[in-house]
Amino acid sequence: MNDASFADNVELNVPKGVDWDDFRVFLEVVRHGSFNRAAARLKMTQPTVSRRLVRLEQRIGVRLFERDRRGPRLTVEGQRIFQHVNEAQSALIRAASQASNDASAVEGDCRLLMGDGLAAYWLTRFLPGFFRSYPKVNLKVFGALDGQAERSNRFDLHLYNREAARGGANAARLATMHFLPFASRDYLRENGTPHSAADLRGHRLLDQAGNLTDIVSWANWAVEGAVLRTALFTNLTTCLVEAVYHGVGIALLPSFAMLPDDKMVPLDIGIRIRAPVVVGVERAASGKWAVRAMLAYLRETVFNPDVMPWFRDEYLAPQPEWAALCTRLVREAGVLVPQLVLRESIGL
Repeated sequence: MNDASFADNVELNVPKGVDWDDFRVFLEVVRHGSFNRAAARLKMTQPTVSRRLVRLEQRIGVRLFERDRRGPRLTVEGQRIFQHVNEAQSALIRAASQASNDASAVEGDCRLLMGDGLAAYWLTRFLPGFFRSYPKVNLKVFGALDGQAERSNRFDLHLYNREAARGGANAARLATMHFLPFASRDYLRENGTPHSAADLRGHRLLDQAGNLTDIVSWANWAVEGAVLRTALFTNLTTCLVEAVYHGVGIALLPSFAMLPDDKMVPLDIGIRIRAPVVVGVERAASGKWAVRAMLAYLRETVFNPDVMPWFRDEYLAPQPEWAALCTRLVREAGVLVPQLVLRESIGL
């Protein structure tokens, strides 16, 4: 029996509608001998605890407690259920502890090549969580400022903004970035807010060499039939971002550039470009556990379109609630160790 069919059989044997978290409420009531004390421990109200237990009894078809003025007392069936649930919780704690121990045992070097912008403004937010999970890994991050670095085999992992990877590496797409014009609030107060591409005439446009794909400066095609002036041209993403932040002008930046504060304003005026985030794994490095750990972390924590709407394939306009979501994801980074590192294959 494979893992998938085993999981399917387990699900078939679970009573319909059972919420596993109700068992946690059940355990706390038994251990504290009181609905009120369990509610305080769980940070719930006493009526909520009572409703959760009634729901659990209804779902599993068993009366768990006798209720009287002396407090809840386990029935015979309740005692049996408590023993099983207590053993299950202990097994979960052992499994989590083992996973944490396995992660902390991962050691060695991982050499990562990526753009300076993603490294400075995105990856670094998640590095504390990575080192909490993998304290013995030595991470070496290098900026890909030219093609010579990308053609070198000195790096274990490469992050690209295009589909093609080098011949010596396996590659997989992690996410999609959506670029659109951004300006700072200070710049817009001083120079006005463009509401269409045509309104860009007279504005200071900023651009970066090799940004996204092999397109020419976006000032040359943003407005049909118009030649717009590129006031600042650089090969450094960090320079471009800081210039926008400090009110120099307008530049194409990824849709998450508004995070974590609202000083950077997205200008959704019909100019958008998609760029993939692709990871390449050097074949000679694919067996290194430190490399597997970073690859798992990139996939599941740093560039996860399932929980990060700004990395989905379809474009979503930047939303104010993204800031709170980003803050929560950064705070939770490293709490759950990505399990990909524990598998035999790195999955490319």
